[in-house]
Amino acid sequence: MKGAQNMKNTTSPKGLRGKVAFVTGASGALGSDTARALSARGIRLALLGRNTEKLEALARELGGPEKALAIEMNVRNLASVEAAAKNAAEHFGGIDIVVAGAGMVTTELVENYSATGFVDDIDTNLNGVWRTIKATLPYVRESKGHICIIASLASFIHMPEMSAYSASKAGVLALANSLRLELDGSSVTVGTIHPSFFESALGNALTTSPLLNRASGNFGGLFTPIKREDVVAAIAKNIERRSRVAVLPKAFSALALVPGLGQRVIEPYLTHNLRKTAQKLSH
Repeated sequence: MKGAQNMKNTTSPKGLRGKVAFVTGASGALGSDTARALSARGIRLALLGRNTEKLEALARELGGPEKALAIEMNVRNLASVEAAAKNAAEHFGGIDIVVAGAGMVTTELVENYSATGFVDDIDTNLNGVWRTIKATLPYVRESKGHICIIASLASFIHMPEMSAYSASKAGVLALANSLRLELDGSSVTVGTIHPSFFESALGNALTTSPLLNRASGNFGGLFTPIKREDVVAAIAKNIERRSRVAVLPKAFSALALVPGLGQRVIEPYLTHNLRKTAQKLSH
């Protein structure tokens, strides 16, 4: 692994120059913006996703094969992820950083989910992260690198019509916590990012749910969408500092310390919004 360098004690953007990041979901809005931010720090990129046209355009934008390599990959297929990790490691000489950002969301009542609908969310958001880690961990162990997992505020706060997504993101947090203990003493670090709603295709899809709109107060107040660039900045900072967790907005940071308490605190707010709007609809 000639190209990848030991990441131990990396704490500044300058120290990241020349490192190799394996970024899943790179054809999406958050993934592509994250790739741009990491490229600006001198990080070389393996761009993973299913939309090869977007991936290849992004790779060209970021400097071509020496700096950014587009690789078609499906996180729901272990062989695909393992082949992509091998391709990236051979091309760049190793993998120092993993950004597990591929994800999806469907909104539906628990009782109305199809047999495949619920499972699809879990298989992409949770199992996909596990496949990504399983495939890349041998390379990250060698480079003593960092794994950054894109979770969600839904790891802590569970909204109506988001049961599959919330379950997957709570699972991602549990996976990260277990992995961190398993890697103790290896110099590999694990971080999770937990953003609230923000502008993206995934985030925009949530606005189509009437029940979710009602519970969130039409995405106002506590659930006013945050800026995507703030999420990107948090990811970059997590990688630079090899941090454990980032919650956005910061007002929700205590949830990372006492996650069970967060749901108990927020449920009365959600229930109040649901009942208030239900009364208006009944008149």
